[in-house]
Formats: sequence, structure tokens, C-alpha cells
Amino acid sequence: MTLTTLSTLAGLAAALSLAAWLGGAEGTGVLAGFLAGAALTGACLLRQRRILRALPGRALRSMVEGFLVKLGAVVLAVLCFVVFPAVRGTVDVRTFFLAFAGSILLVLFTGTYDNAQVLRGGDVE
Repeated sequence: MTLTTLSTLAGLAAALSLAAWLGGAEGTGVLAGFLAGAALTGACLLRQRRILRALPGRALRSMVEGFLVKLGAVVLAVLCFVVFPAVRGTVDVRTFFLAFAGSILLVLFTGTYDNAQVLRGGDVE
């Protein structure tokens, strides 16, 4: 198991515990935010890892593309909260975005470390 996988699972356990403790819309926001952020960041890191193996010179470009994808996800999430009042009633906006940002940082730091090993010529799998 990679460091990214272990930290994501640990973060998921923490998010589940916090969601159960908070309950209601706040707990749903924590869980939804963590899952959305971790899944999106994991997909961007996987794409980056494939690019690093094939074309290492495009490393910076893939990082910028991942940032733009996450920024687009934030914009779409804000639109969902604004346009659909039922979503606002089910998921707390503050806890969603805090968990979203926290999961991005957690997965991104460990994923970047794992991807650096790919650049050094090692295998992460």
C-alpha cells in the first residue's frame, strides 16, 4: 500500500468519526466534502502519475491541470448549493468545503510524495 492510500483511509476514518459525532447536515457535509475532495484529488494524482511515467517533462503542466480541475469542482459545488435549495438543507455548506479542502491537502501532499518517487525512477505500486 502506498502512503497516499494509507493517508486517505486514515482521513476517511477521521471524517466518518467526525460525521457521526456531528450528525445531521453538518455530518453529511463533512462526509460528502471529504469523499468529493479525496476522489477528485486521487483521480488527478493518478493522471499525473501516468503522465510522469510517459512524459516527465509535462509534470508541471499536469499539476496546473489538476489545480484547475479542483477549482472547477469548487465552482460547480457552489452552483449546486445556490441553485438547489434541497441540497443546502441536506448538506451544510461550511463543513462541506472545510472537509473538501482538508481532504485535498491530505491526499495531495502524500500523493505528491509518491509521485516524486516515480520521477526518481522508483515504483510506487
